[in-house]
Amino acid sequence: MSIEFDFVSQELNGSADCFFLQPDHILMVYLGGQVRAKEYELERIPSRRIEMPRTGNVWVLPAEHRGAAQARGNTVANYCQLTVSVGALGSRPLRPTVERDPLLYQLVSRMNDVRHREDVTARILQESLTETVRIHISDRYAPQSATQRADSPTVLSAAAQALLREYLADSFDSTINLAALAQMAGMSTNVFIKAFAEAFRATPYQYLLGQRIAHAKTLLAGTTMTITEVSAAAGFSTPSHFATTFRNRVGVTPSQYRRHT
Repeated sequence: MSIEFDFVSQELNGSADCFFLQPDHILMVYLGGQVRAKEYELERIPSRRIEMPRTGNVWVLPAEHRGAAQARGNTVANYCQLTVSVGALGSRPLRPTVERDPLLYQLVSRMNDVRHREDVTARILQESLTETVRIHISDRYAPQSATQRADSPTVLSAAAQALLREYLADSFDSTINLAALAQMAGMSTNVFIKAFAEAFRATPYQYLLGQRIAHAKTLLAGTTMTITEVSAAAGFSTPSHFATTFRNRVGVTPSQYRRHT
């Protein structure tokens, strides 16, 4: 994977230090705790001390740069370390900085919510989040790259849309990833995400979730399968996850839906 998410809880007993000099880019996203102060040193920029750092503070350390940080407090500090391969940004240099990034914080927090799930929807969401994080990092912290080649498709043709509909309709329990879907359309992953949203008015994750809910409705209305069996047949990881998602999408529980159909 081009980006690795490492969620860490660090116990502070007065202070703690960390030092880096790695071949990959490192971004540290502060997720919470009662840290009294944090001091950063980054090669090529002045040292910076932050009193009472807030959630969403990000420390960006480019590959092959030296950096050090010291946190002070008596608490548990929670953060996510993003390890980004140089190739993930097209070999473009990353801008060293310490700043607040609410969007990156929200994306990382959502990844934390789903990282232990292994159902199809979660896997697609994990890949979507990873790609969104990559694009965001590239756009905010790296110089702009050259535009997409003029001869590469940027919209999904009718044939490509039909192929994707058929593939996703038959793949509730399969391992689906964005790279494979983008390859089917002959696009890079970031271009595919935008083209898919324009064609289907939904992200791949939202579209697949809608398909699974529609399939569950058919099973609830037309079969005597139990709720647990319907949940598994529609590709949900657990009956409770199915029930919660169904209620959020449809407005009633699966059992209530069945009684009124």
